Amino acid sequence: MYKNTRSKWQYSLFAYMVSQGISLLGSTIVSFAVMWYITLKTGSGVAVAGVTITTYLPQALVMLLGGVLADRYPPKRLVILADSFIALSTLILAILFLKAVDNISWIFFFNCLRSLGTGIQMPAIKSMLPLFVPEGELMRANSIYTSIWCVIHLVSPGLSGVIMSFVSIVGVFFIDVITAIIGVLLLSTIIMPAREIQQTRGNPKEELKQGFRYILNSKSLKYSIILYTTFQFLVVPASQLTPLLASQTLGDEVWILSVIETAFSVGALAVSLYMAYKKPSVPHFKLIGFSAMLFGAVMILLVPSHNIILFTALMLIMGIGSPLYYTPLMTHIQEITDNAYLGRTFSYVDLFSSLATPLGMVVFGPLSNVSIPLPFVIPGALLILLGVRVKNRKTSYCHTMQIY
Repeated sequence: MYKNTRSKWQYSLFAYMVSQGISLLGSTIVSFAVMWYITLKTGSGVAVAGVTITTYLPQALVMLLGGVLADRYPPKRLVILADSFIALSTLILAILFLKAVDNISWIFFFNCLRSLGTGIQMPAIKSMLPLFVPEGELMRANSIYTSIWCVIHLVSPGLSGVIMSFVSIVGVFFIDVITAIIGVLLLSTIIMPAREIQQTRGNPKEELKQGFRYILNSKSLKYSIILYTTFQFLVVPASQLTPLLASQTLGDEVWILSVIETAFSVGALAVSLYMAYKKPSVPHFKLIGFSAMLFGAVMILLVPSHNIILFTALMLIMGIGSPLYYTPLMTHIQEITDNAYLGRTFSYVDLFSSLATPLGMVVFGPLSNVSIPLPFVIPGALLILLGVRVKNRKTSYCHTMQIY
């Protein structure tokens, strides 16, 4: 079917990116729609926190199991099964809403089900790329994926706004189901290399311990996971509470929320495309440190910004910082992790980062009800300090690897 090895991995990369892009598009549209639906219907930071917690906490509970499964079985199969389960959960929720059973508690419940599927899926998705993409192309492949993510987040706010202007939230649910089906069909065409199939039959608990010991014996992995988790916790207000801040300072119209989310994605897309075209020569952790400082400064400046043009410009700048921490950090972890431990390593990465988001909302959500500036100013200042520390850390330490 393929003429050479190069064409094989290039086709697999193409099919992987397109399938995940289509599936992510549907999920992102739903995420925006649900967040806006809850925000505009309740105007409560606690209710928004409820959506965030039910979206992220259940996946954290099964993340480690997902890592074991990703090292035991073909990751492609796990992704397909998890996507199908998520689509089925969304379909049932849509049917309930069609029958006028539209209580917010149902959104929380099915967010939990969708989150469980995501918890199994995430380690498998991230462990797939290093299995068929040459190591020298990983940074570019991750940049392409980030670019797709940015394009989706660029168009999905507008799409969500248009869809919610003409149809009910049920229509958004059905879009997610359709895109999931298309994504599964495309992913099924990928031919993974034989090394991807490892039928390990050990004790799952022991396998998790082995994965944890593997991480503990790598200074670079420990540092990277702690850094990623800390970053995810501190940027929670920027990712989850910005719509609430905008609705209180700029107005509660859907188009305003669409504009600011679009601005963020434009900034992130521009940098991601550049990184995909030309791999940056700047060390990974220099980029990460700069990103943290940029995020922190913008979060603080958003508070006094009561003009939509200024608010949008700041969101654009914040978007520029997004690929500068995520892409190099994920690439670094993929480069230094042995293939046999990819699933378990990313299960721990995703576990801690997933826990960081609901924990952040538990802290910052109620704080926003007290005073909306506080959850932006406090973590913003901490991000600036974190960025300075990371940027000045010796590169050699960040790249030290001790094999377990």
